[in-house]
Amino acid sequence: MVTQYSLQDDGDSTTSLHILLAEDNPVNQKLAIRLLEKRGHRVAIASNGREALSALEKRSYDLVLMDVQMPEMDGLEATMLLREKEKVSGERQLVVAMTALVMKGDRERCMAAGMDGYLSKPIRPQELDEVLDSYLARGREGFSVAEPNDSLEASVSAQELLERIDGDRVLLSELVVLFRGDYPGQIRTAREAVAKGDAATLERVGHALKGATGNLAAPIASRIADELESMGRTGDLALAGTRVTALEEELIRVVEVLEGLGMEVSQ
Repeated sequence: MVTQYSLQDDGDSTTSLHILLAEDNPVNQKLAIRLLEKRGHRVAIASNGREALSALEKRSYDLVLMDVQMPEMDGLEATMLLREKEKVSGERQLVVAMTALVMKGDRERCMAAGMDGYLSKPIRPQELDEVLDSYLARGREGFSVAEPNDSLEASVSAQELLERIDGDRVLLSELVVLFRGDYPGQIRTAREAVAKGDAATLERVGHALKGATGNLAAPIASRIADELESMGRTGDLALAGTRVTALEEELIRVVEVLEGLGMEVSQ
């Protein structure tokens, strides 16, 4: 059941937003509702991702605040399913993740699932205001949420990848297993090639990883691998060791995101 809350039903329509809050914890619900109501916004509540999708089938909202960890269907899965439906409708619902997760790669995983922004929990009023003000200042079409000093490109373009594999998440899980088992050996070979000054081997490894990461819609990793291929081709290995390290770190993030995308297959 989606529950409606409103503090200022007749408030200024230019500053009052209709927000869907997808959150299962009653305490977190209460806090978020109060913060949003005090700012003059109307709030609808969904207790899990499945309820959120059901609510979005009936109408669109100015903004969805989507908790990542919820029972029955989490926020990542709900957002990915929403984005797939939007490929048919041509519309795009704004979704901002809310999560207490702090593990490396969590923000990238949210972005890869198709979310438009990210709020850490517990919610801080200042960060919430930045999200809401960004919407009000730029309007629906131009909305974006940027974290301070954050210009990171997503490690994986989830929509592009899902289109490439025709939405087959079983195939995605199989690809993740193959890639996770293959890339560490490729990285070791690249390090050995740099240590030995073996440009030809570095070129070969760079080419292989560029192709694999390109197919997995991992743009940052693909670009670094392309740099290594070029270094191997020209024989200029002065910066190759540093770039191999950067590639290894990025591939760890890529695998984390890919595993998140295919998580529901094993559930």
